[in-house]
Amino acid sequence: MKRHLLWTFDRGSFQWDILCLLILAFLFLIPRDAFHDVPEFMKLPDAGGLRTTNKDGNTIFTVKLDGPRFLDTDETRKMAEGMLEHLLGEPVNRTKIQPIRDWTGRLIGYAIWKEKKS
Repeated sequence: MKRHLLWTFDRGSFQWDILCLLILAFLFLIPRDAFHDVPEFMKLPDAGGLRTTNKDGNTIFTVKLDGPRFLDTDETRKMAEGMLEHLLGEPVNRTKIQPIRDWTGRLIGYAIWKEKKS
């Protein structure tokens, strides 16, 4: 048991190969979604296109695009802001906008920080 805890096996031994296989299996077989390593404001809702999260007094809206895009352009940003304005029924003064991409790198939405009301 002491040899296993301190790992005193030589490189190239059978035990070393088993450990390497276990590490590789963990890396490649565990689905990426199992780790939930995404900030809260970057999670898109399953139904609907809007989700609000408050942090540090700012309101963060998550807008899901109607379909995936490959490029983050001014046109898609304005389209997302227009969708948000339509859903809220008021103009939006944003302080920050951040693209949200899926695991393949396609643009699927935006996180939009709305300016605080004083």
